[in-house]
Amino acid sequence: MNTELLLIAFLIPVFIFAYFFYKRYNGNKLIKEYSSYMSVLQYNMEKAYETVYKDDILIYSIEATKISDKDFDFVTKKFVNLVFKLLGPKLIKEFIFLFGNYDTLAFNIADYFNRKYEEDEIRKGAMENLMESEVEPLTSEDTVNAIR
Repeated sequence: MNTELLLIAFLIPVFIFAYFFYKRYNGNKLIKEYSSYMSVLQYNMEKAYETVYKDDILIYSIEATKISDKDFDFVTKKFVNLVFKLLGPKLIKEFIFLFGNYDTLAFNIADYFNRKYEEDEIRKGAMENLMESEVEPLTSEDTVNAIR
């Protein structure tokens, strides 16, 4: 009985030490391979953006209309969830460790989506075409009348 207690008393600290050593090694690995992890995250965010864009945003871009705040919030959450599905549970845990917590990771992913949406070239082009079609070209007679 005493040997069993001694064995348990010896093994518990060894396992605790091994666990903390593993956590520290894993954390150092994430930091050393930061650029690789970020490229994986970037790839998955781009893939998710393409999907969400085609499904939910393209119609607004073509029509040159602004998406409502409620719909935009819904699409942003859909985007974040799709990125998490693409990453998988193991990578999500590693990114949560890298970013500090779930909320910070989700915020950074949502920020990426917001910036991509603001850079939407189709929407910008449609808006410019809409503006150009609404502006009538001035003639020299209009200019003379405006001066008088």
